[in-house]
Amino acid sequence: MERTERFCRIELLIRSRGCVSFADLMTELGISRATLKRDLDHLRTRMDAAIVYDRERNGYRFAGTGRPLRRGAEPAAPGVWFSEREIHALLTMHQLLDSLGGSSSMGRHLQPVLERLQGMLGTSESEARELVRRLRVVPPVRKPVRGRSFERLAGAVLERRRLRLTIALDDGGGERERIVSPLRMIHDGGIWLLDAWCHEREALCRIPVPSVRAVQWLELRAREVPMRVIEAELDAMPVRRAA
Repeated sequence: MERTERFCRIELLIRSRGCVSFADLMTELGISRATLKRDLDHLRTRMDAAIVYDRERNGYRFAGTGRPLRRGAEPAAPGVWFSEREIHALLTMHQLLDSLGGSSSMGRHLQPVLERLQGMLGTSESEARELVRRLRVVPPVRKPVRGRSFERLAGAVLERRRLRLTIALDDGGGERERIVSPLRMIHDGGIWLLDAWCHEREALCRIPVPSVRAVQWLELRAREVPMRVIEAELDAMPVRRAA
């Protein structure tokens, strides 16, 4: 069991049972006494979890509120227990949330999440920033989407509506129209892609959203294609475009 999974399991056990003994936590997690001590200390001091020891009940529970309980403790070096997948996920989430900025509406709502991530990366903001400087995740170059195309396409995917799309050709030599049933949207390599059923070709296709010049909703329901078919054909085979 990886460390992040253990953290979630510890919180789940305490929340579901109210109070859990040290011995029961060791048994449920299948870990040593030393590992459990490190995990509890990390949850308290680095992730701001209000876990307290209840002497009367001989177990660990959540306090109503709380800050890290051991301000004087010597913290472990930031990130030393993170696996490659964990640190990649943490740094990516931190970078994406930080890029929103606290002044935006979404940024303000997500600020507590960003602060929680910083607590996982380091014991202070400066320590977290230093780790981010020394371990970087460089995102691919993002290709912007024109106008309201993204919102219209995403809305059609959710509403299950058929579309008439105007799509720029690869060679830059003009545009073509296609009637499609939007199935899903994915983000890969810095670009949004629309997976759809092309009604002219009677086949699945994958359309780069930046190449969409115009989107028109039609008064027709989208054709339904099982997700397993979409995944098998478009995720595992060379891409077929609609244009």
